[in-house]
Amino acid sequence: MTLMQLIFTDLKTKKLCKSVTSVLSVCLIYNSINAQINNQVLENTFNYDSTKRLSFRFSSLNFVKNNEYFNEIADGYTVFGYYANPKVGFQPAKNVLIEAGGFVRKEFGSKGFKEIEPTFTVKFRRKDWDFIFGNLEGNISHQLIEPLMNFEKLILKPLEHGIQIKKTPTVSGRFFDTWLDWQRSTTAGQKSQENILFGLNWVQEPFEIKKIKINFPIQLTAFHQGGQNLSASFPVKTYLNPSIGVRLKYRFPKIALFFENNYVGYFEGKESGNAFYSNLKIQNPKSQFILSFWHGNNFVSPMGGDLFQSISRKFGNENYAEKTRNILILRYIRDWEIIEDLNLSFRFEPFYDFKNKKLEHSEGLYLRYVLD
Repeated sequence: MTLMQLIFTDLKTKKLCKSVTSVLSVCLIYNSINAQINNQVLENTFNYDSTKRLSFRFSSLNFVKNNEYFNEIADGYTVFGYYANPKVGFQPAKNVLIEAGGFVRKEFGSKGFKEIEPTFTVKFRRKDWDFIFGNLEGNISHQLIEPLMNFEKLILKPLEHGIQIKKTPTVSGRFFDTWLDWQRSTTAGQKSQENILFGLNWVQEPFEIKKIKINFPIQLTAFHQGGQNLSASFPVKTYLNPSIGVRLKYRFPKIALFFENNYVGYFEGKESGNAFYSNLKIQNPKSQFILSFWHGNNFVSPMGGDLFQSISRKFGNENYAEKTRNILILRYIRDWEIIEDLNLSFRFEPFYDFKNKKLEHSEGLYLRYVLD
């Protein structure tokens, strides 16, 4: 029996969870560093160039994303537009980069710009450690799993401001990134709370057993809402979402197979929840095919993707909740390099909601250009 036959013939949630887990386990035994989505062509990082004291850098993203959602948890909508960020850079030393520029974001169908912001970044390197102050290498560049960092931040809230420490990643898969994103400030007398996000992503160097590379990613987001002497009374909240996982990779001559399983937690005061997030991925240099299974129990993550939440984010439906969420997501991603530094990415992501017996989907097209 194929996986798809198994899914649609076994409709009882508990049996289905066991069935999907068994299928993924079989795949792990026969194949088994990063099984989550590879977003490298859309990431935004700041580069050093020891040959230039002065430089100009331009980055832009044209995007269209359509969410055909009719469930009670996540809103369905289409967002279509672009943003651009021209910057001038100065390197007073080979390991120091200072960049200043401007950022504009436009959504089609509305007048004017959604955002017009100055950008400023100071970045310096000590050995293989990078220290970043100002505008961060943010959103999907943190490489968090989607239940902790919503992919749509790339197009709806692309700018992050604060401080960041990164270790230079290695080809083998080592990655370290920790940051503080100061999303909203407050002063005495204001009505809104301050919002602060702390994040961590630590992926160690993998070790190898019979050509299978293995590592154990540790991730964390802590979202704080607080402030003193506000004009209105708000509860102080800190949402903790830790995650620990195992990733395995087996490479063939033309493709690579990845398996990943993550335990994800939720803690806020006396409230708590947990989830399991599994990914099985086939990847070649131009495309990715990913099968993901999510089992969430009273899970809330303020920065995470809408579909993974137990509390509704749908407009006008904020009091609705589903304590247990079981969804299967099938992702197809295809990347094209049009010319050097101009990349096109297409994504098609259908998912099946076992509780509500709904098959829904989203699709997106992204054109990324970076001039260094």
